[in-house]
Amino acid sequence: MAIVDLITSGLGLLASEKDITPTWVEGVMRGSGNLEDGVTVTSVSTERIGEGVGILSILQRVIPTYSGPTKAPKTFVVKYPTDDATQRFTADALVLYIRELLFYRECAPSAPFTTAKCYAQAIEDENTNFTIAMEDISHYRGLNQIDGVSLAESKILLETLADYHAMWWNSPKLSGMQDVFQPLLNPTYEAVLPMLWAQGWPNVEQYAGHRLPDSVRSIGEIWGGKVSWMLSNLMTPNTLCHGDYRADNIMFDGTDPAIIDFQLIGVGSGMYDVGYFISQSIATDVRRGHDKELVDTYLNRIEFHGIDIDRDEMWRQYLVTIVFCVTYGVTSFASYAEQNERGQHLITDMLLRSLDCVVDNDALKVIA
Repeated sequence: MAIVDLITSGLGLLASEKDITPTWVEGVMRGSGNLEDGVTVTSVSTERIGEGVGILSILQRVIPTYSGPTKAPKTFVVKYPTDDATQRFTADALVLYIRELLFYRECAPSAPFTTAKCYAQAIEDENTNFTIAMEDISHYRGLNQIDGVSLAESKILLETLADYHAMWWNSPKLSGMQDVFQPLLNPTYEAVLPMLWAQGWPNVEQYAGHRLPDSVRSIGEIWGGKVSWMLSNLMTPNTLCHGDYRADNIMFDGTDPAIIDFQLIGVGSGMYDVGYFISQSIATDVRRGHDKELVDTYLNRIEFHGIDIDRDEMWRQYLVTIVFCVTYGVTSFASYAEQNERGQHLITDMLLRSLDCVVDNDALKVIA
């Protein structure tokens, strides 16, 4: 199956729902080898999906009507930049969109998990306007970040994560990929993340201040000044991190995990993905008391691949990570008032779960 370049093919990028025309859809399906000669797309309907789930992009399901019998998919999904100004600024400042395009072209075919097939993609050279057209895998069983992931399935997902990380562990290929898959420690993050934190923290205090654990309330004042230190402690041993390994980006095809959303992929310690997943995708009452058990599940699988690790250092990096990853909830609070009910619930849960994880493991001490 070919991946259509939307710019060189003349089909163009999507800026809004009105750009999803029968001609555009037919070009994507035929160019990717999914539509037979003599069959056309006669009409198209769309539906918005992922609201309150996908934060940095618009996701729409496309439902084509064909002129006759065809093997072409009955539905597929398109993804293009968010129309939320705050989140678009975040995506642009952190150079996020191009990462997913490159992952689908270069890395997805060898990944040790299922992901959506990519039919078409492109990004503008002088801007971050982009579009991806991909397989609709909504028939897989999706996880829900608000509900959280069970311990049993969390262990499966941590082993899958270890399989993925092991493929790239200290790989010499990583140095040549960092122009797109940026290292966790990079000048953009160092400059932008403290600013985004400062924009989000006042809304945290306004909308969720009464729910913050007292023992970590001081994080609002000290986190921004520790960004460079935290990221520098999450750079070795390095691998290709997913960067957004959380429940809303994970499905199950039977018992096999299916992973989506590669906009935050980057180079750094695998403990980054581990700490992010554990601290935000498992409900506090399920996770509490099981952190080391979950981390050991991941580390055991890494060792299964013949990789030597320093377990004490990996645990220290886990503590650094869960403090760092409080940023996801905080920076998302900058647009709290504009989010729908599900979005507000999600970012509040992300924040409170991550802070509970910091409290339970006395992790704030690592950056003090």
